[in-house]
Amino acid sequence: MEINLTETEIYIIKIWADNNIHGGHWGDGDFMVPEENIILEKINNIINGELNLTEKEAQIILVWSESARGIYTMEEESAIKKIKSVIKENIGHEK
Repeated sequence: MEINLTETEIYIIKIWADNNIHGGHWGDGDFMVPEENIILEKINNIINGELNLTEKEAQIILVWSESARGIYTMEEESAIKKIKSVIKENIGHEK
């Protein structure tokens, strides 16, 4: 599924990832599950704001978003809304 993101939304997702991966979500060391690494590679290779994710990867980004603890900027809310909308549209369509 494809999500069209602005540069600011991409930057925000990278912050969420950093807060989770380097913030000790698996203890005191940096540790990434394979899906997290795949997502970060996809984000670092985005062209024209088009991010292609699986439903599971989109869900991981939503988990990352929780690092803001419910206090979101307008840009963060926009990114979350886009991700949730694409997940909802694509439920059951993933191979």
